[in-house]
Amino acid sequence: MKESMSKQQGSAALRNHYERDGYVVVPGIFSRDLLTSLRGYTEEMLAASNQRLVQTAFDAGGAVKLVKVSGLAERDARYRELATAPALVDVVEALLGPEARRFRDVLVVKPARTGGAFSYHQDSAYWDVEPKALLSCWIALGDVSQEASCLRVVPQSHEELVEHGLYFGGKKPVPRPIVRGLRRLVSLAGTGDNPDQAAGSMLAWRLKQLILARATRVAPFVFDLQDYRIPPAMTVNRREVELPVRAGDVIFFHSLLWHASGPNRTEASRYAEIISFMGANARIEGRSTATFPAARAHDVG
Repeated sequence: MKESMSKQQGSAALRNHYERDGYVVVPGIFSRDLLTSLRGYTEEMLAASNQRLVQTAFDAGGAVKLVKVSGLAERDARYRELATAPALVDVVEALLGPEARRFRDVLVVKPARTGGAFSYHQDSAYWDVEPKALLSCWIALGDVSQEASCLRVVPQSHEELVEHGLYFGGKKPVPRPIVRGLRRLVSLAGTGDNPDQAAGSMLAWRLKQLILARATRVAPFVFDLQDYRIPPAMTVNRREVELPVRAGDVIFFHSLLWHASGPNRTEASRYAEIISFMGANARIEGRSTATFPAARAHDVG
């Protein structure tokens, strides 16, 4: 009974922090050994270059500045075990309620000394899911310091959706017709980079990959077209919190929370697996959310 009461009190404290600030950091959910092993496995997997949903962006010198791999939890047993780990799902259900479902996952790799940064944005600006109250779990496959591109957030910024835009060089606005066209392409390609599960078109996803990733090999400035962001003027003088983590810690954050990450200035690549969940009342136009996998894996038989 005492253990049950303690667990309930712990869940309530997490939920209160999350509802107030839009995020919460839970230390030690995974073991360091597990994540170290997963990182080594992932490095070998990416070196084999046989992943179907990989997006690679390049800098002006032709070096890789960012790699994104979508849907590993669906296609890879080790990543599925990570996404369905009871300790992780316990927190997800404490924050979202029972019967949560896994919406998407993406591995983001920032190579050593890369300029692959993301400006302040809200995930729900990219996703066609209602209500705009999804939960993401940010899991680093190693320690991540401030210099290694840790997550940055603006506490209590998760109350409403802000209109996003695109900016060449971080300053010059991209014309709204282009912005609207690219945003429409995101929906056609499967909201959340999820063409298989979110009723997306693989042809549209390939076109999106060509424009936002592969084209950066010959035109690096095109990378700015995937930085769909909160207008820079709105982020001035906001209270920012940096969230360095140790391997095994998990950052849980609301899909409307303003968050960003700077370039990786260290000598080691930074790996982060981001798994996003939606509540039982979530809706996606033209798609039954019941077809998305349950957050908590259930044994069969």
